[in-house]
Amino acid sequence: MKYPSLGFALLIAGLAIAVQVDNVNASSSYTSEATKEAYATFESRSGGITTSVEINVQEVERTTPEGSEHGLHAGIEIIQEDSRGKHDRMINVAGSMDTEAGAFVLDPDLTSGKIATVIPVCGARAGHDARLKQRPFEDCFDVQVSLEWVGTGELYASSGEDQYPAAACMIHVTSEFETRTAHATGTVLVGKTNLAAAGSLSSMASTYAGTTTATCPD
Repeated sequence: MKYPSLGFALLIAGLAIAVQVDNVNASSSYTSEATKEAYATFESRSGGITTSVEINVQEVERTTPEGSEHGLHAGIEIIQEDSRGKHDRMINVAGSMDTEAGAFVLDPDLTSGKIATVIPVCGARAGHDARLKQRPFEDCFDVQVSLEWVGTGELYASSGEDQYPAAACMIHVTSEFETRTAHATGTVLVGKTNLAAAGSLSSMASTYAGTTTATCPD
């Protein structure tokens, strides 16, 4: 893939303050972003049909001088190959949903996480045993997602800091990133068929926190 201690501490709201830099009056604007994210891939086989699934979940809190945003994005991609008959058939469909934060829970140390949501997928119809049939994009079906992540690898952490000029302003950026490989289990239901029954092939969870401060002459 196609994408705190942090404690996923939500960073302080954006604000403008007056500061003194080299005896010159200047103003600073402060923005921040905190993200928690997880993904997992799955594969299942039944009656000559191989179905690959990728799930991505991301919750973001972003604060700028104009205000704050806090939301959840969940996406799914399904690739299905049918080797029955004289010609191989492949269908590739995807879907996503955006909603308020809260459905995605991830521990600060990335040892466990979970989500329960419904993601609509368009461009196909789901038949028996989740066999997909290509349809116009307006045709959609719901995928019921209920997954849990358990950390399996070592926690990897990195941080950075940078400063650079932009026009008459000075930009200061800080960032912190943590990630851990994981194993995901649960259900990705198309009809009554669980496309995640075998557990994940690959999986990871991560957090990111960053701030950007722009200091400009008044």
